[in-house]
Amino acid sequence: MADGSSLRSKLAASLPKSQRFVVHHLSTPPTPSPALYSAPPSRKPEKATCESHFLSVTIRHNDKRIQIFALEVLIYTTQDLITLFVSKADSTGYLHLLKLPKGTASPLRTISSVFIAHLVDNRKRHDRQLVVSLFARSQNQYLFPGSIENPGKHVLDDRGLIKWWCRVLEPVLQSCESKTDTPELDRWLKKEPSHITSKVYLRVPSCDLHETRSFFPLHVRRNPALLAKWHPNKDPLRDLAGYALTAPERCLIPRFPDDPKSRFVDELDDELTEPPPSSQTQESPSKGKQPGKWKSVRSLDQFWELMAFRQECSSGRLVGFLWAVFTPQQVADRLKESGPLPFAERVIKRPHASDGPGTFAPVVQPPMTPPAEQLVDPYLPDADDQGFSPETVARAIGPPT
Repeated sequence: MADGSSLRSKLAASLPKSQRFVVHHLSTPPTPSPALYSAPPSRKPEKATCESHFLSVTIRHNDKRIQIFALEVLIYTTQDLITLFVSKADSTGYLHLLKLPKGTASPLRTISSVFIAHLVDNRKRHDRQLVVSLFARSQNQYLFPGSIENPGKHVLDDRGLIKWWCRVLEPVLQSCESKTDTPELDRWLKKEPSHITSKVYLRVPSCDLHETRSFFPLHVRRNPALLAKWHPNKDPLRDLAGYALTAPERCLIPRFPDDPKSRFVDELDDELTEPPPSSQTQESPSKGKQPGKWKSVRSLDQFWELMAFRQECSSGRLVGFLWAVFTPQQVADRLKESGPLPFAERVIKRPHASDGPGTFAPVVQPPMTPPAEQLVDPYLPDADDQGFSPETVARAIGPPT
């Protein structure tokens, strides 16, 4: 199919030409899912759909197929936001069987960048933001039980893993900014393709601004134009949630599966109190407790300060929270003029081909259905692209140890 062929061609243009990789891309159709964000008091949760994309990579060695890498991405879609959550990633340590030349860029990093960029390219829309979100924490094994016993598996330490994921996302930004977002729709509307801007945000609890900036790719730190797109010790949570500035903090943090932020939010929700029954009490409204507000956390900055003391962030290893945000010009102009719209006013619809001019109808995003198997026969990367060793483990998220 066209979608699968596109992914195949992108991988073929990026991986070592002298080797053959077998790639399986499995996806589920979009299905209704629990709301990604908690709704403010007296509001209904925003409807969302979720689809799963799983990428499996194997190699051929002595007439046998050997798995080397797997990556799962969950895609959540709401009325005005598309979220790609990198849920799982792990390697087996058998990539060394290819005996790639020393200094060759890590195929695992290349595969991760190409796959994420492919999903972004097929999901971005002119009328809504898109964000790639992940949690980087070093762990011996995750998807492949027992793989740590393989002496060929190289597990990155905490700092190395955060840098690894920053290097994964950097080419995704370059790839998506160099293309238009909805060429077919733009031609239908007879309008110029809209420009897309991208930004990366990184938070590493317990690290200051200088330390966090050190995780960025070296060429990004040396280029002021590129560095302007990377924001250390910041996050886009308030902007992405789309609620008013007065919305409780719990409404600004997405609830991903197996995510430390979500676990902390669940614990803080035990502090929630209902609004005081005004008809049965003489207590002053100023003394009443605000509904939907936590007692101990009153701001996002305070939330991140306390995250640094959580077991998952204070067990002697650093963890990184990464976001890559893609904003079409149409959305940027709207946010610049009026800021995030209140939940009740968020009605974003797209032109439907079957409707006449001036008529609009919602568009349902079809699932991506790649072929079961893709044989890749690519060429060598640029000689100056020096990445981590081929045995690098790419691990995004997992249960606490």
